Amino acid sequence: MATIQDTLARRQNESAGKINDLYNKQYDANAANLRATYDRNVSDAAAAQQKIAPQYQTQANQMAAQYERNRRNMNLQNMNNGMGTGTAVQQQEALNNAYQKNYAGLRGQELQAQTDAGQKMVNLGTDYQNALASARADAENKKAAALISDQNNQNNWYDNQAKIMAGYGDFSGYERLYGKDAAQQMRDVWIVQNPEAALGAGLIDQARYNQITGK
Repeated sequence: MATIQDTLARRQNESAGKINDLYNKQYDANAANLRATYDRNVSDAAAAQQKIAPQYQTQANQMAAQYERNRRNMNLQNMNNGMGTGTAVQQQEALNNAYQKNYAGLRGQELQAQTDAGQKMVNLGTDYQNALASARADAENKKAAALISDQNNQNNWYDNQAKIMAGYGDFSGYERLYGKDAAQQMRDVWIVQNPEAALGAGLIDQARYNQITGK
């Protein structure tokens, strides 16, 4: 026959299992949402990063084409104006230097864009891990609070059951709360106070009843 202690243990195990299952499922759902968001952000960031090189290459091609146009126009203008070779060479060097400076600046911008894109990927991973850890901690904290609250409810249930049982002379429930000796003393006091009920419950015999009541 199951004792009140056995019933309490069963209730505690069943309730704790439900609480653990509830918060584990909530965490799994949150983790799945975080993962989906992370994958989507990574996909978008990767797509944007793949566009960097073509975009800057297009600009580089346009810059080179413009340089060639400027160089041809300058040569044509020098020929029409009859400028000397030295002057033409100086103009060509100045044009070329400007082109090289602009080209280097453009490639520097591309390198920075690639660096920023790579850092964004790293940041996405870090943010995802932090969010995942935060979700886990939140779930564990809520689970712990729920388990503590449930433990208090179970103890209150046990206390109430022990009190009900004690009203019928069964103080076994109080053994867990106060110890076997204290429970036995409480039982003895109850028997003295309720000899008829004790006799009817078979807790004492007729001789003990007569001794208590003097009958």
